[in-house]
Amino acid sequence: MNRIMKVTRLHMNKIGIFVVVPAVIVALVMVISIVIALAIQRATGMVGSADYIAGARQNGGLVWSLPGFLVYYGVQAVATTYPFALTLGTTRRNFVLGTMLANVLQAAYIALLLVALLGVELATDHWFMSVYVLDVTLLGAGDPWVLGVTAFLGVLCCLTIGGFFGAIWVRFGAKGPAIVGSAIGLVLAVLLLVFAPQLPEILGGITRAGLAVGALAAIALALIVTWFAMRRAAVR
Repeated sequence: MNRIMKVTRLHMNKIGIFVVVPAVIVALVMVISIVIALAIQRATGMVGSADYIAGARQNGGLVWSLPGFLVYYGVQAVATTYPFALTLGTTRRNFVLGTMLANVLQAAYIALLLVALLGVELATDHWFMSVYVLDVTLLGAGDPWVLGVTAFLGVLCCLTIGGFFGAIWVRFGAKGPAIVGSAIGLVLAVLLLVFAPQLPEILGGITRAGLAVGALAAIALALIVTWFAMRRAAVR
């Protein structure tokens, strides 16, 4: 366990990326959301109306702003840290487990950050300006439990998928992620084509519990593939 914790601490040495960057991204989304909301308010004069609130709660800026960074962070957490960790005597197994633990800690940090900001948003009547950033439909419409679980699983899923692609790069070189990504895209395209007639029913039947199960399955699958890829990965 001590060796696993050493890998986790190694990842957390990049405290600027681990802590500061997610907070900066959230802050930028908030500023942009405020500007857009104020522009809409001035143009429509619908502040506080049911239609305005329903529209404002469709703000998905925070949902779509973090995944790109998180996947990148997951990739570099494996691809750049792995060679250094092995030179320090870490086993591949301990590296995978320590990296997963670091991902769990970062997911918990971001989830707690967003829940705290939701509390401020609700306490200030949406930042004193009827601006909806966290009290949005995709994040539970003001429910802190839904927001916390959604954020935790979403962040952990993105980090684990990034680690999966990082492991593929370490194992197979630069062509590995391109081939795997293309194969996954092709499979998704075929599935979309096959199930296109039933797509409205499928989308209508999606629940938050179903999404949570899907995220957990994706995390488990990515972690398993990462482990098998790292078992034979050479130091680059």
